Amino acid sequence: MLSDRHLFERISEGEEQAFHLFFRRYHQRMVTFTGKVVKLPHVAEEIVQEVFIRIWENRGTLADIRNPEDYLFILIRNHALNHLRAAAIEERRREQLWEALEQQAADMTSALEIKEAEAFFAKILAKLTPQQQLIFRMNREEGLSHLQIAEKLNLSRHTVKKHVANSMKIFKANLKYFGQLFL
Repeated sequence: MLSDRHLFERISEGEEQAFHLFFRRYHQRMVTFTGKVVKLPHVAEEIVQEVFIRIWENRGTLADIRNPEDYLFILIRNHALNHLRAAAIEERRREQLWEALEQQAADMTSALEIKEAEAFFAKILAKLTPQQQLIFRMNREEGLSHLQIAEKLNLSRHTVKKHVANSMKIFKANLKYFGQLFL
């Protein structure tokens, strides 16, 4: 059985078979470890895949690594923590934007303004593509996360994130115009 260090030396020389062996040796352990950190199996799998891709892309530097297992755990941990930080920041931004949108809606007090606002929101929603509308409703009305939506619609998390961000930009730009109508 080849040692991890020997595998890293062979991987650094571009040997795909050594990489596949290393991958099979550690893949499931890393997914399990990452899953404990991020709490979502799908995200854990993505992170582990990204790390193994990074290892292959940077294979030229592997020969100098003394403890490949420790190196792998450190890479996985760092990627998982970066994911958690980015997710927290994204969630805060979405909450702040949504709170601002809700506050603007709450400021409309008369029944006429509320009806006009509902019609205006419907017009804004109609400007979105059907997929953006579906994703927006799942996110805002059903409260589903980007990952949950991605899994339900068989899309990547990044595609869902992009659709939500584009929808929010359209809503935000139109809400500025709507607020000027009542000044």
